[in-house]
Amino acid sequence: MIEVRKGWGWLGLFTVLMWGGCTPGESLNTEQASPERLESTEPSDRVGEALPALPTHFTYPPLQTKVEQYTVEIDPALLALFEKDEDTPEQPAALTTPDGAHWEVMVRLRGNSSRGWPKKSWRIELPKGARFDGRRKFNLISEWRDSTMMFEKLGYDMLAAMGVPTPKATYVRLVINGKFQGVYLDLERVDNNFLDNHGFADTEGTIYRCGGKNCEMKMTFDKVYQRDWEVSSPDNGTKGPLNDFLNVVNYTPEPDFVRILSQRFELEHHLRELAMDALIDNATVEDSGSYLIHDAVTGRVSYVPWDLNNTDATYVPSNPPTGKIKNADYEHPLFNFSLFDGRVEDEYLAREEKEPKRFKPIFSNLNTRIFLNPELRERELALVEQAVDELLDPGLIHARIDAIHALIAPYMRNAPYTDTKQFDDAPRYMKKYVKERTDFLREQVEDWRAWKPELVIQAVNAQKGWIELRNLGTKKVSTSGLVITTDLRNAKKRNVPSHKLQPGETLRLTQSQLGLKLAPKGEVGLFNGKSVVGVLDAFYYGELPSGKFYERSKEAPTRWEVH
Repeated sequence: MIEVRKGWGWLGLFTVLMWGGCTPGESLNTEQASPERLESTEPSDRVGEALPALPTHFTYPPLQTKVEQYTVEIDPALLALFEKDEDTPEQPAALTTPDGAHWEVMVRLRGNSSRGWPKKSWRIELPKGARFDGRRKFNLISEWRDSTMMFEKLGYDMLAAMGVPTPKATYVRLVINGKFQGVYLDLERVDNNFLDNHGFADTEGTIYRCGGKNCEMKMTFDKVYQRDWEVSSPDNGTKGPLNDFLNVVNYTPEPDFVRILSQRFELEHHLRELAMDALIDNATVEDSGSYLIHDAVTGRVSYVPWDLNNTDATYVPSNPPTGKIKNADYEHPLFNFSLFDGRVEDEYLAREEKEPKRFKPIFSNLNTRIFLNPELRERELALVEQAVDELLDPGLIHARIDAIHALIAPYMRNAPYTDTKQFDDAPRYMKKYVKERTDFLREQVEDWRAWKPELVIQAVNAQKGWIELRNLGTKKVSTSGLVITTDLRNAKKRNVPSHKLQPGETLRLTQSQLGLKLAPKGEVGLFNGKSVVGVLDAFYYGELPSGKFYERSKEAPTRWEVH
């Protein structure tokens, strides 16, 4: 059994019981699915070549050798508005860029909670038609909440090392009205300039940004606590491509999932992004404001992560600084922001305590389906192994940590809002984190590879209204206290009759016995009844022709079939 660790919730229990999809190397049973049900999700006739081929070896990009300066001049009365009201709209200012050019610009604060930090983050916008460094709009990220100033930078450098189109992250200095503000991370904005700069075939592609408490890749959002996707597109804000993609994520029949997802999504890019998440201990994806980009030329969607400073491992300072020496949190489990992630429950319980009955667990259906599928799960485990070997190799990462620290140290020690003792401690902090995170991830990968299934969902017949369970283990299991749900956000209403199943035995339950209704397409989860992430098995399914249902192969139960 995978060991339960601090902060994992019920992860130790549910990770040994999870099952789904098709095994690596097995051919997908695509002939028995219903192609006519997927017509709206097939790529258009304009499908073209993918983005440039990805590297087979991961190599960090060269580190910058100097820290350039941006200088802003703004009416002090206008600057004071941002201190009084963090939501103050953009105000006119003058900008001097590192090349000495002068620009009339608009500036405002950026971020969400970061607007309340002592060291502010800024968005600067050049006039229409103007460009500097191939960009018109600039995000200067304060990184105040990470005394190392490294985690977000390393995350984007890791993506670049893996060949994933990603925002360029560059350290800069910022001066406002003659006062040095400190070192910032100049993070490339995801817009049409980004598409042009990173080789997208469709440089006018549709860009979607997930709203607050979202990024779940679900067909709907809860207006009580979530915000919808924002749209930036040349076609008057249509969500057609977004909805088509979400339909693929949520309703593609499991036998076809890998094939269809690969056609409609830059899947390998996302698997590498998830490996980066694992390396930097990334978290709080629901508030990241990450992006989906629809390329009408290739017919595929790309995911671009944002706000990598939300990692659980940041060296968080006090305000005012205290110089307290700390160690990083390195135990965020693999398979971030999914039903495999025990931190999903931690966040849910914290919100439930503050605002009872308002929130539900927040997690990604895309990530959950990827990790449910044995073929994709194994691909992800292999990528995590490779990324650990090649990007967290002490001989490489220690030198990069030292080089980053040396690059910005001359400016950080005299900067306002800096906990100097914590910053000076950053190399030790980062190297210790790398060692502990490496050991933790290797153990996680080993445990997942050794895991065997037990009680699973064996079959789902939405048309006749029944679900079948099967004991794939070697010992008798009980269904007492378990939950079967058609809403994976609601997993604690115990409704499964008590039975004892011998190895290999099945149990068929009707929807009337369970007190639920199976929709023609949807999701089904089997939970332990104790935790919102206590999932024993889960299954996403699409609508089938009359008389058809889903079932695991009795001979090869890792493979779903349509009968």
